Amino acid sequence: MDQNELDEGTAAPAFQKVLDHLRDQISAGALKEHAALPSERTLAKDFNISRMTARRALVALEMEGVAYNSKRRGRFVSPKRLTYNIGSVVSFKADADQLGIELKIEVISAEQIPASAELSAALSVPEGEALYRYTRLFRANGHPTFVEEEIAVARYFPGLLDHDLRQSTTLLMEREYDMISHTGDIVIRMRGLKEQEAMLLELPSFQAGIELKQITYSPDGIAFLFARQMWRGELAEFTAHAMVTRPTASL
Repeated sequence: MDQNELDEGTAAPAFQKVLDHLRDQISAGALKEHAALPSERTLAKDFNISRMTARRALVALEMEGVAYNSKRRGRFVSPKRLTYNIGSVVSFKADADQLGIELKIEVISAEQIPASAELSAALSVPEGEALYRYTRLFRANGHPTFVEEEIAVARYFPGLLDHDLRQSTTLLMEREYDMISHTGDIVIRMRGLKEQEAMLLELPSFQAGIELKQITYSPDGIAFLFARQMWRGELAEFTAHAMVTRPTASL
């Protein structure tokens, strides 16, 4: 049986060979962060395999988070994952500063809106109450990492949109408005990117990303901030400290 027969008849060995080779190149530093990966055509020629098998190996790297697809420009080596401790009420911006990550924030939009039924329920305010909504793009070490939409109850933060929002809003709210982030309800799920999110993150529309939603509460239980972050899947790594609780035995 020649190599072509091996490829077409039992693709797994050829696929695994290519996958292992690319992983080794990345681990050894021969392919550095954001370096272009070989094309399907090049891999097919170098390993004497079909382009379908080459594509399968490249897609597998994407699924592992080792590579990313940048629209039609090709596939590239992913940067190191960023660890975000969701058990902390301090913002990602503050955490990044402490970890020495070069984080840039770009304000995409900022406006006042009335509370919808969904936001009314999330923030425990009447429908139609004034809210501030702003959308920001976060770049870590020059790479678009996540898009964040924050919605704050306006009556707690008069003039909030007049401040520079290219900073930790968590710390801004504490410093300027004495509103301290104490606890948060967090939901994490995978979903497809919307068109604007995909454009900002430089990814194809409807590619899967990781969404993090959080409602932040003050020490006295006031819900004052709703946040939605959409992360590039290959960059997201969330950590938390779990507390084990046991049901109380009934008498």
